[in-house]
Amino acid sequence: MSFENIRNRFQVPARKGARVRVHGQTGTVTTVRGLTLRVRLDGMRWSQPYMPDELQWLSADAPEAPAEDGAAEADH
Repeated sequence: MSFENIRNRFQVPARKGARVRVHGQTGTVTTVRGLTLRVRLDGMRWSQPYMPDELQWLSADAPEAPAEDGAAEADH
C-alpha cells in the first residue's frame, strides 16, 4: 500500500510527516505498512502501527513535535 492508496480507501489526508492525534497523544506519520500507518508519538523513539480511521488528523498549521535535543529550552 502507499499513502495514495490509504487516502483513497479511507478518505483521509494521509502523507508522510502529517500531524495526528491518537488516544489523546499527538504524533507524526512516518510510513505505510499494509493497511496501517506508522506513527511516532511525540517523545517516543519508535513508531507504532495504527489504522487510518483511529487517527484524528490535525491541520497543517498544527504545532510541530517538540525538539528532542532540548534546543527549545536553550533560550531560558
